[in-house]
Amino acid sequence: MTERPTEQPETQAASESDKSVRKITPRRAAWAVFLAAIVLAVFCAIALPGGSSGIVLPEGSGADAHDVITEQTQYQLTSADITKQNVQQVVASLARPEAYSASVTNTLYWNGAWKEIHVMQYVRDGVCLTEYDDADGNAERFEAVRDGSYFAWQRGNSAQYTGSTGTVTSDDLSMIPTYETLVEEEPQEITEAGLRTVGGMSCIYATVADAETGYNLTYWISTVSGLLIQADYTRGSELVRSVVVDEIEQEQPSASLFVMPDGTSLLPEDTE
Repeated sequence: MTERPTEQPETQAASESDKSVRKITPRRAAWAVFLAAIVLAVFCAIALPGGSSGIVLPEGSGADAHDVITEQTQYQLTSADITKQNVQQVVASLARPEAYSASVTNTLYWNGAWKEIHVMQYVRDGVCLTEYDDADGNAERFEAVRDGSYFAWQRGNSAQYTGSTGTVTSDDLSMIPTYETLVEEEPQEITEAGLRTVGGMSCIYATVADAETGYNLTYWISTVSGLLIQADYTRGSELVRSVVVDEIEQEQPSASLFVMPDGTSLLPEDTE
């Protein structure tokens, strides 16, 4: 099993709401889309033959609102800067890099058993490509999204599929919870937030609790790259799903990765 990054706490930090209608939260929607992405992946496997911007801290955060971490290297984020009250503002100020590659490992746990799903994610020029590995760790299947379109093909096979993404996003293809949805959560559902070191990297973390289901989702977001590097889904003290994003390279992935079996490139025509 992939070794999960260790976390070193730097700080420790639900209320009930009377609603007659069950609320569809971004977190529940993420679970639904996660399952839809798996179904879509299975469908395509059957259909195909053969199988960084700076962080601007908001006012009242403990630092001047004009402090941009990547530009003012003398300033270091501290635990006091990130709180339950301002973490949504901080997350709203984050931006992912325009080009990068990363390894994504999803581990699912149930009844004492576990299963890993590993993919590589490549992003550039508005295209996100997800590469799925076989049991031996070799690239086997590819899925991509671009401008509302979905593409899928298998290595060594001439068949390819093109369709609409519908509600499926690039994060869904890699089974990554979209951390930006933190901004849409009800403030009282954020039960913990602060700054922690994960795998030697300074990260903003936040835990969102769903009182109705009993599930918690904790995000760890790198203050350096603006990318999610870990997420844990728990119920009580039980870990039910873990996501680890590592081997992050903030360089433009090779254009050859984005070429489909018929020779069509998913990148813009003027891309070198």
